[in-house]
Amino acid sequence: MKTLKQSLLILLFLLPSLLQAMEKEIPFTLDDRDRIIRTEQKVESLRTELNTKIDSKFDGLRSEMNARFDQLFNFLWAIIGIFTTMMVSVFGFAFWDRKLSLAPMKAENLKTLNALREFAEHQPKLREILKNAGLM
Repeated sequence: MKTLKQSLLILLFLLPSLLQAMEKEIPFTLDDRDRIIRTEQKVESLRTELNTKIDSKFDGLRSEMNARFDQLFNFLWAIIGIFTTMMVSVFGFAFWDRKLSLAPMKAENLKTLNALREFAEHQPKLREILKNAGLM
């Protein structure tokens, strides 16, 4: 109990000095205000300089990217042209080959039809069949 009374007594004597320390005002002078203004100006100038550098860097990158995209599109057009040429060539060759390979068969069929027509002159039943088929 005695120690409690002593600690309270010490606290009562020290309390006013502690309150004065907390109340002490820090003076803000014109020099401080000027210093803050100069700092804000420096920060603003650094910000604008940084923005201009970043913009110039991105402009360079933009032009490089545009050039790369142009190269890519030119490459794609070349690939499309090659593919189209190949497809036209394949279809052209297929039609030409078909026509070329069917020509001898048509001549052979024509010979067979002529032979049947000659034979039909002597066979009335065969003549009737060829007439019905539209070959006579």
